[in-house]
Amino acid sequence: MNTRSYKNMGRAAASVVAGLVLLTSFQNCGKAGFDSELDSQSSSGCADPVLATKYGCNAAQKVEATPFAFDSGFDTISYLSCAADTVENAMGYFSIKAGAYSTGGVKIKSEFWDHADANFSPVYPAKNLSSNQYKNYLADSPKNQKAIPTVAMRAKGDLTQIYSTECTGSNVVYGRDIAPLVGDLTESLVMDTLVQKGVAANYFPFSAESKNFEASLSFNRSDSQAKSCRNFLMNKATLALTYMLDETDNYKVRAPDQEAYPVTKAYGKAYSMTFGSYPGGLASNPDRVVTRLIETNLESPGTTAKTWNCNRKYKIVRTQDAATLCPSETFADLLNKPALRVEMEVLRRQFRADQWDVNVTLQCMVPKAGTSCYKEEAITPLVEYDISKQCFSSTTGVNANARCLHFATICVRD
Repeated sequence: MNTRSYKNMGRAAASVVAGLVLLTSFQNCGKAGFDSELDSQSSSGCADPVLATKYGCNAAQKVEATPFAFDSGFDTISYLSCAADTVENAMGYFSIKAGAYSTGGVKIKSEFWDHADANFSPVYPAKNLSSNQYKNYLADSPKNQKAIPTVAMRAKGDLTQIYSTECTGSNVVYGRDIAPLVGDLTESLVMDTLVQKGVAANYFPFSAESKNFEASLSFNRSDSQAKSCRNFLMNKATLALTYMLDETDNYKVRAPDQEAYPVTKAYGKAYSMTFGSYPGGLASNPDRVVTRLIETNLESPGTTAKTWNCNRKYKIVRTQDAATLCPSETFADLLNKPALRVEMEVLRRQFRADQWDVNVTLQCMVPKAGTSCYKEEAITPLVEYDISKQCFSSTTGVNANARCLHFATICVRD
């Protein structure tokens, strides 16, 4: 074999070796780059596979790390003591109604905005994240997904324990004992109202469930039922605004530590209520007004509590007695007295004009729905409107003719 043949063979061998080196180089390069990202999506170290498919591994992990975003609260809570089989489920009647109309509502926490702005990039050429980006991160994050705010009487020592509005230990029913507010906060049309930095929303025009941020609980079938629930709220339970963890489980709540038991910390607020007799009235008469309401943050219950103003206490007057005891305010009074109009606006948040006549000056209300707050009986007088006198109530055991007066207490967060 001549020298040229040896040289040709050497060149061919070198070409093969070079080709193998180049192929291996491309394989290693791909493994270290894009392919490694795909591999990590299916590995246990990556985020949820669905999130990884939508965002990619790195971004999906940041979506998973999104903190709980919602801060909700009420600014008005009313207690209506009317309790009789005639008012149960009647229009305009409730036991407790809690809502947000001025300063309360749902606000997205600054922690969410900070996390999103620090970890995600806007779509070029935009310089800021879009509303749709915020909505996607919020709706997809496990800590926020399908968060539904609710109101219920929950045990002070374990927020996963709920007291029925029967207040007798009966089964808890969603919609009766657990009252939802607005619905799923991560539903797209609801988020359209929410995705505004630093703004609390209390009206959701596009919600398919409830447009107002309010809910009510009723335990007004009888005077004894109402008294039992008042005792529960003063001793065992608190009125709790929390968020459902799972639509299939009424009891669980979203909490900073989902593994803790019993659950004493959760995302939301607690409203502790104390009941007593009407100020200046006989102490032996029924405890039918709210004397104190304290708000605490369930996420950090040891922090400073907020005491509400519960000075608005209105007597409930029968329609038959309204002309002399609770006549309607005149138009001239409403026109010429600004303070009276302001007070009326507060009362009308939860006592609608088509359901109640209200006299701010005399501090009384008259139902307009055609249903009396009192069980109409053949005794005269039926109701003892003088709070300084003893009255009859099935829960006091006092044997007197006239029935005890009922009240509406309106508590406002100053």
